Amino acid sequence: MITFSSIISKISEFCLNTKFGNFITSSDLQYCLKRGIGCANAIYHVQQVTEHFNSRGTTVFVSSLDASKAFDRVDHGTLINKLIDRKVPECFIKVVVNWSSKLFSCVRWNAIYSARFAVTCGVRQGSVLSPPLFNMYVDDLISQLESGGFGCYIGVKLFGCVMYADDLLLYPHQYLAYNLC
Repeated sequence: MITFSSIISKISEFCLNTKFGNFITSSDLQYCLKRGIGCANAIYHVQQVTEHFNSRGTTVFVSSLDASKAFDRVDHGTLINKLIDRKVPECFIKVVVNWSSKLFSCVRWNAIYSARFAVTCGVRQGSVLSPPLFNMYVDDLISQLESGGFGCYIGVKLFGCVMYADDLLLYPHQYLAYNLC
């Protein structure tokens, strides 16, 4: 669902993101929806990890996951709890609660509009705050993979996954991958 927001709303969100953006950061392994980072960076990451292991005669196994419509499935309550867990200032959390609890939508088909309905989940696509909020929301997945030590190591650096929005490439641990074959 694409949300149209007023210019005032976008300016407000930009200001909030400028002031509180350091609380809603995400892993360096999430390559989407970040300033100065994009698909080319994710592709480069995958190429470098693959080339590293292939040049040493090691097969690289990759699993690909696509969380369909992930932006529309962000649970508002879980999002608020993640903000609280990150010790985001209460004033910012109240704004997010206010905006998410008062979000209504309708469907337009040609010149006909449906009745309004409450939007109870999802981040507003087209919003300034939605990209960092979504990245923060899915960041626990990357953190759990890292803390579990799952993935390929280059030296002491773990490369367990690459995430681009709701698309995830997983590198299983080399020992585990060989034992599965």
